[in-house]
Order: sequence, then C-alpha cells, then structure tokens
Amino acid sequence: MPGVSRRRFLTIPALGFALPAAVPLNPANANGSSITFDQAWLTLEPLSRWDAQLGFALEPRITQWMASGARSRHHASFYAGGYQLKLDFASPEPGLVSFQFRLAREDGQPFTVHRYSLKARLPFPGIYRFWDYRSGSPEIEAEFDAYMRGLASGEKYTQTYAANTGIPFVLCTDRNGENRFSFGMLDQVEVTGLHVEPYSLGLSRRGEGLNFSFEFVKPLGYALKRSEWVDGAWFDARPLNWFQTIREYSRWAERSANLSVMKPPPAAFEPIWNTWYPFGFNINQEIVLRNAEFCRQIGLRNLLIDAGYQNPLTGGLAAEWNQFVDYTGDWTPNPQKFPDFRKMVELLHRQQQFVTVWVALFMLGKKTKAYREARDMLRRDISGKEQSYLCPCHTETPQYLARTFLKLAKDYDLDGFWLDFMDNMHAPCYSSHLHFTNSPGEGYNRCLAAVRDALMKYKPDFLMETRMRMANVNAKQFVNVMETSDMPFDFDLNRSMGVIVRSFSEGVASKLDPIQWHIRESEENVAVCCATVALTGIPVFGVDLRLLPESHLRIIKAWMRFYRQHQDVLSCGELEPCGFASLFPLLQVRGGRKAFLYIGSSSTTPVSVEGAKEIYLINASGRSRVAITLDGITAGRWRMVVRNGRLEEVSAHDREVDAGALALDQKIPEGGLVELHA
Repeated sequence: MPGVSRRRFLTIPALGFALPAAVPLNPANANGSSITFDQAWLTLEPLSRWDAQLGFALEPRITQWMASGARSRHHASFYAGGYQLKLDFASPEPGLVSFQFRLAREDGQPFTVHRYSLKARLPFPGIYRFWDYRSGSPEIEAEFDAYMRGLASGEKYTQTYAANTGIPFVLCTDRNGENRFSFGMLDQVEVTGLHVEPYSLGLSRRGEGLNFSFEFVKPLGYALKRSEWVDGAWFDARPLNWFQTIREYSRWAERSANLSVMKPPPAAFEPIWNTWYPFGFNINQEIVLRNAEFCRQIGLRNLLIDAGYQNPLTGGLAAEWNQFVDYTGDWTPNPQKFPDFRKMVELLHRQQQFVTVWVALFMLGKKTKAYREARDMLRRDISGKEQSYLCPCHTETPQYLARTFLKLAKDYDLDGFWLDFMDNMHAPCYSSHLHFTNSPGEGYNRCLAAVRDALMKYKPDFLMETRMRMANVNAKQFVNVMETSDMPFDFDLNRSMGVIVRSFSEGVASKLDPIQWHIRESEENVAVCCATVALTGIPVFGVDLRLLPESHLRIIKAWMRFYRQHQDVLSCGELEPCGFASLFPLLQVRGGRKAFLYIGSSSTTPVSVEGAKEIYLINASGRSRVAITLDGITAGRWRMVVRNGRLEEVSAHDREVDAGALALDQKIPEGGLVELHA
C-alpha cells in the first residue's frame, strides 16, 4: 500500500493492524449488532476526591453490591448474588492512592466477566496537557496534547491498550509538565478501552469550564470465564513532573503484578548498525560484509539485519507492502541475496561482532512454504476472512513459534531478534479452530514467553528487542531492548520519543530509531546526530557507511569512543528531561559523580548538578554559543576543556566557581562539548 511505513501503519485502519483509535466500548455479536451489559456499581470511598466508581457485568448476573463486614481506609468488602469482592487500598503519601481487588464466587465456581469499568471524574482547573501512550502519525508529534485542542473538542476521546500495544495509563499536567492527575490500571494484559468525555457541574455547561470523566473498560471485545479475577488501579495527584510520574506508575505496576523484567546482557549496550534506512529490502551479503568492515573501524559491534534478508524484494514497505506480507513467514535467508548466511555470521563472530535479525513472529504470508503447514493457525476476522497473522490463542501457536524461531537462531548462530509487527494481536480471533483462551493478551504473552524461554535456553544472552507501541510495561518480561518508532532524518522527534520510552523502560536497555543523515551533511550536524544517540541510550545508526566521507566516519568513531568511555552512565544512568520545552531539548544523564547535559536548544532552564565532579555540556542547539545556569555546582577551581564535533581539544583553562550556581555563557562548537572537572 502506498505510503506505508512502520511509523504510519498504526494509523491506517484498512490494514486491519489494530482496533481503531475510536473503538466502540460495547462489543459486537457476529452479526455486527452491539451487545450491552448492565453493570453493578459501587463507590470507592478512599477515592472520593475523584468520584471513583467500580462496576461489573458478570454471569451469573448481579444488580447491586452490598457492604460486607467492617470497613477501614485500607480495606473494604462487598457481596452480591454469591460473589465476594475484596479491596485493599494503599496511600503511602498524600495525593497517592492505589488499590487492588479480588473477585470470586463464595462457592468457588467459575463465572464469566463480560465487562468491568473504573470511572473517575475531574474538574480541570490548572490542567493544560493530557497524555496517553500512543504512536504513529500524526499523534506522535504531539504526545502531550493541549487539552483545549484534544479533549475539549466536544467529541468523545477513546483509545485502546493491550498486552501488545500501549499502556493503560493517562496523565494530566499543568503547562510545565507537572502532574495534576494520573490514572492507570494494574492489569497490563487484557484489552482495555479508555473513554474520556466532558461532564457538567450542573451550573452552566459552557460557562463553568472544562470537566472530564475518565473510564477504563475491560475486557474489550470478548468475555472471559474465571474462578477469580484480580486487578487494581493507581490514582496520583502528587506534584511530580510527568517523567517521574510515569516512572513511579510503571514501578508500581511491575511490583504489584510480580512482573519479572528481562535483564539485558552486555551485548544489548553495544552500538548498532541497522540496514533498513539505507537499503530497505535491497540488502545482500556483500552489502552487509562491506559495511561490517567500516563498523569495526568506527566502533560498531552489533549488526542488525532488518527486513529483506528473507524475501526476494528489493524496494521498501511503501512500494511493496502486499508482496512483503505474502513473502513473510519463511525464516530462511534468501539464497539470491545471501548465498551463505551461516558463513557470513561465522565471519562476523570471528571479528567480535554480533548479528541480530528482524522477525515478525506472527506474520504468515500466502507465498511462503510455512503457509501450507500453519494455515490452520491463522486468525479470522468477524466476517470470517482469513488474516495474515497467526492466532496467538490457537493451541499450537506458542510451540510453533518457539520451534520456528529457535531453529532460525540455531541454524545461523544468531545473537538476537528485532520483533516487529505485533501491534495488531489484540483483536479477537473468530476462527473455528481450537483456542486455549479467549484472551488475546494471555495468548500473546504465552507465545512470547515460549519464544523467550526457548531462545534463552539456547543462548542466555540472546537479544530481544521491539519498538513503540509494542514496547510497553508488559513487554519488559519478554524483551531486553526497547526503542522508538520509525523517524528517519528527524533526530529531534526521535529524541523526544526516546525520552517517553525511557520513562517506563527502567531495567531494560533502550535506544532511539536508527539515526540517519544525508551523505553531504555538515560535520556539525553529523556530530549532533552522533551526540543525540550517544546521550539517549544505545547508539544506533542507519546509514550506508560505504558512502560516507572520511570526515563523517571520524566523527562517529570519536563519539563511539566517548560513549564507551562513559558507557556505564550513558546507557544505564538516570536520564531525565529538564523543563518541559517542546520535544525535550534539554536532558540530563546522571550516574555517580558524572553529569551529562544534552543541550538541544538555545533557550535553557537552570539545571541542578549538585554532587557532580565531572560535567559534560553537549552542544546540540544549532548555535555556536551556549548559555546555561548550573545550580548546586561545587565551589572551587574547575578545569574547563572545550572540544569540537570530532571531540578534539579546542581550548582549555581554569575557572573559579562560587558556591551555589554558575551562569555559563560559553562558545562551544556545534556538535561539540565542554568538559568541567572539579
């Protein structure tokens, strides 16, 4: 389909990749008619400031909840029609309340959950930004929507989240990005709908200002039979910045759900060269080996061979989408492009390089050999039409995937997989084949766990990575590297999305989309590109190294040397945006006695560097002069070294610093830096 890219595919409903953004909250019968459920509601008193209510539509049915036993600010119990509902609340500090609930029948018999909802209402004084985790044009360019443009349009706002896509969490901030209200669910697996709409205080709907009700609804599009149901939620009104708020919610969700984060091996932090942007599908053995020579010279050890190695295509997604789908599913390198893939990998391994390849676990095209073997596992939509993706709930899919991708890894002694095109896996399957569960999320997780376990047994340091929106809290069990979405040539937008991913990816490695530039780009801008990927995660490049001038290669080499010198902090330190300017141009990475400041704008906010004895100011502002105030800097004599984009020393001198702050107004070459040593 013309114009299709990994960046855009989520926004094209015709492809059938995902439930549309405006998903109906009522599921449908096979004939398309809407199903409605009466829910029995109860008020959550510890959350009364947000008028929070919890409602259930169950089978056997209930109509009204009654309080049961003694209640306190930490515990409450309710019963209805043979059901027992127990709630445990926690409020460790003012403004923060979380709870978990456990629902079961008193006789221990299973029951059906058609739906449950959690509602909250909120007046909006002081709130000017609204955020939820989504990806793809055009939303990606405004991750924090101004509420007057987004919510206040008068239209109902809906989003969908699931094990494979997004995070069931919303955040409302003031104009400076400080949290005023955040609301998220504990369960990250079942398909969850978010429904936001305005409500009135009963005074004057237009004159009283904006007020909104938020509702999370699940499971969306299917029902589940269980003997017990457990979930919970997080309500946060603490005045933290948005980044800290998302990080705190993510930690709670992982801890409360006993989610085991997949630890990244040392290889996960190796700088990467990726084939996609310079070549698309048009890759071959000679291209990879020749670029690998340059990679060795400039310090790139991980070669990521993207889509195209396993098919006969020579274009890109935009030109060859249908053929791409048809030819995906046989996981053997195309012999016309790679006459001896195994031998190539062995050579790269002898050169101390790693090889990761692109895979789409669930995709199965009609022109593959595997189609004949696995066709019965394919999903069907509500009309009965066969899809090009395996059903994650089919009884044989987990082991089929584990067997298939273990064979791929073993046959070619691979070091990692780049998992792609799984964003659509939350739509229910309507095939008549056997399902081990009705939950797409449960099926998805079991499939990924089967693949993970098989690969880790084969090679414990195997790399597993994926991108937004599949990169979410749930995915941290199954991947050890997370990255942004496709953003060729746009390092500002790429960087801003990297900050978003970093907010919830604690514990795994993170990186940007491969950085790319014109072969005739200025040295200054090449240095800025290199600094951007070095300061925001694992450095990753998507350029044809054979075509770059020697000056570009020297700059990459210099920045990769800088990255390795400070890798412990740059890849695993505490990254956080400073201020709330568009696209987050000012970042700080802290670790031990080191502080790194990425300055991507000529206008900056004061930054605390208290306790730092080594400070690095990277000039990515597009200007040759940087003005910034460093708060909390240690008093005394500091050695100041100025370096250009090749990180060569330009000047050096000593400077006396008074206690409290340093207002620095310094000429720094574009793409260069200043080192300050106490």
